[in-house]
Amino acid sequence: MTSAGRTGGVRTATREIGGVVVLAVRGEIDIATAEEVRGPLVDLAGRAPGGGVVVADLAEVGFFSSAGIEALLVAHERLRDSGGALHVVTAPIVRRALVAVGLDRALDLYDSLDEALPASRESG
Repeated sequence: MTSAGRTGGVRTATREIGGVVVLAVRGEIDIATAEEVRGPLVDLAGRAPGGGVVVADLAEVGFFSSAGIEALLVAHERLRDSGGALHVVTAPIVRRALVAVGLDRALDLYDSLDEALPASRESG
């Protein structure tokens, strides 16, 4: 687990589930913490095999600013360009922000991690 090391910040943890890489994020994504999410997401997107899926699990995010939206878009574009996909598990505040700017039509949004991992459900 990688920790932001500040109160009110963000913490991230990466794990693999059924061949899908999951970046779990907890805390607040704002201008001060967005790089701590964008960096790992872009890195994971760059390492995902063609057609691979990366899940951004934002179910435990309590604040989500435009800097978070930008972090998701950068990772989404990198994965899309390589034939992969970004699946986003949303907390209500994250979903509201993404819907407000119309990104619910561009990004694959899910209510739970189980829903975002269709391959693991099929094989298990």
